[in-house]
Amino acid sequence: MSAEYKKIISPELSIVSTRPEHAPQLERLQEIVFPTLSKESLFRTAHYLNHIRIFPEGQFVALWNEQVVGMTTTIRYHLDMDDTHTFLDVLDGGFVNTHEPQGEWLYGLDVGTHPDFRKMGIGRHLYDARQQTVINLNLKGQYTYGMLTGYGALKDQIPATLYYDELMSGKRKDPTVSRQMANGFEPHHLVAGYVEDPVCDGYCVLLIRKNLNYKP
Repeated sequence: MSAEYKKIISPELSIVSTRPEHAPQLERLQEIVFPTLSKESLFRTAHYLNHIRIFPEGQFVALWNEQVVGMTTTIRYHLDMDDTHTFLDVLDGGFVNTHEPQGEWLYGLDVGTHPDFRKMGIGRHLYDARQQTVINLNLKGQYTYGMLTGYGALKDQIPATLYYDELMSGKRKDPTVSRQMANGFEPHHLVAGYVEDPVCDGYCVLLIRKNLNYKP
C-alpha cells in the first residue's frame, strides 16, 4: 500500500486517499451527484473497494469532518487521440480492471462534489491531488472526458459542433468543461456518444493536463 494522501484545506475540509470505510458513502454520493447518469454507469460499494485494491494511489475523497462530500476515481491508462471507446467500455462493469499498471497517463473517470458543498474549490483540490499522483509516478499527465452539461438543454436548438465551437472561441461557457479548463485542462476535441446521460446528450470533450516535469 502506498503512502496515503492528505491535504488539510480548513479545519472541517480535507482531501484524502479513499479508504474502504468511505465506499458506502461514495455509492450514495454517486446517485446525488449524477442523478441523470445511466444506472450501469454508477459506481457501487464493491466497485470502490476494487478501485482501492488495484490502484490506491489514484483514488481520492473530500471529507467535511467525516462526511464524504467529493470524490474522484482514476486509473492508469494509455492516451490514444483517435480512440473511440465509451465510458462503459473502460468501466468494466464498474470494477475498472481496465486499469493498466504501467500506463503512462492518469485517466480521470469521474469527479464530483455534493451539491451542498459546491463553490468551495473541492473539484480543484481533487484535480490537484490527481496531478500530484501524476508527478509522484512520473506520468505524462492526466486526462478526462468532460461532459458538456450545458448542451442537453439546447440540443434541439443548435448542433453540438456549434456549441463546442462557441465554447472554444469564448462566446459560451459550459458549467462543467469551462470549470475544468480553468483548472488547467486543455481541450483537444469533441467526442460524441461517450456517456449515457441526457444532461450532455452524450457529448464530452477530451481534456488534457500535462505534466510539465515529466522525464522519459
